[in-house]
Amino acid sequence: MSQEKGTLNTAHFQSHLKHANLVFTAATERKTTPDAKKACFVLLDHFSMSAFSIALDTLVTLNLVHNQSIYDCKTYSLNDNKTLSDISITLTTDGNIQDISLRKDDLLVVCGGFRTVLKSEPQLNKIIRKAVQSSATVMGIWNGGFYIADSKIKDNHTVAIHQDNKAIMAERFPGLHVATSSYSEEGQILTCSGPNSTLDMMLHFIKLAWGAENAQAVAKVIGADRVSETDNDISNRFLRADSRIPDCIKESIILMESNIEDPLTIDELANLVGISRRKLERLFKSHIGVAPARYYMEYRLTRARQLIQQSNLSIFDVSIACGFVSSAHFSRTYHRYFAQSPIDTRRTTQSS
Repeated sequence: MSQEKGTLNTAHFQSHLKHANLVFTAATERKTTPDAKKACFVLLDHFSMSAFSIALDTLVTLNLVHNQSIYDCKTYSLNDNKTLSDISITLTTDGNIQDISLRKDDLLVVCGGFRTVLKSEPQLNKIIRKAVQSSATVMGIWNGGFYIADSKIKDNHTVAIHQDNKAIMAERFPGLHVATSSYSEEGQILTCSGPNSTLDMMLHFIKLAWGAENAQAVAKVIGADRVSETDNDISNRFLRADSRIPDCIKESIILMESNIEDPLTIDELANLVGISRRKLERLFKSHIGVAPARYYMEYRLTRARQLIQQSNLSIFDVSIACGFVSSAHFSRTYHRYFAQSPIDTRRTTQSS
């Protein structure tokens, strides 16, 4: 396998962990391709800088964890190529909304904020209607849902909006349903009520549009600080949310993630979750896409890559921490999966 010297290659990975590792490979140097989809952010005056940053960050991270750049992200204002954020920082945008043209599967994201004045914007309404007609996805952040409702693209639909704006929504759009949850999804229309729900909405969208593996990989990068005390890894939250995955598989993965330095055997895993080894292997292949032993190895190597890049542990200590019987065995296995030795990974990290 030929590759540029000093870059990782995750082609040997077979599970969703390939995406989680891609963000640390040469993919981070990837440039936007001509066929990338557009992500057009309309920044209203006093838009929420934090909510906008989260939405933008998820798409930029998706580009990094995917094997090609998916979205070309641009910002737009209502006029004058500039807009004022909620923290009094003026941003120069890439254009005005009249510059927006959308195709199927592009994104139009309307970003509002606590002090955004809610009033009809005929030009924005026109852009939103055109986006829907073009089969683009339309999102409203904070009170961006007001403009989606005002564009009258759909009767009796559901919109999630900030608590302070629910009164005006009820008064202005009596036939509208205001979501009780923090974000709402109805086909190609997604809305959320503030910064905290923006990440949930964006991950939900990525899961729908690009699959759970990509959503999980993005969450590993920008949502890891939201892991609860009962979660060993951000993937656990995704696994628990997927009703199609049997509990025994979820429990097996949690056990793997809790036993890195002294790995369990597949027989031990099967006994601990109360099924036969043969059934465990069959269910893993069916729901995770790889055998349990393969997933376990890929998870341990992912942990090893993290320790090599982010700690001062010796390669020998990393091999022990990740359950390898010798540093020689670890180095051979690491090279097979990443097409690079552990030493080269550390040198590349330190020189970047």
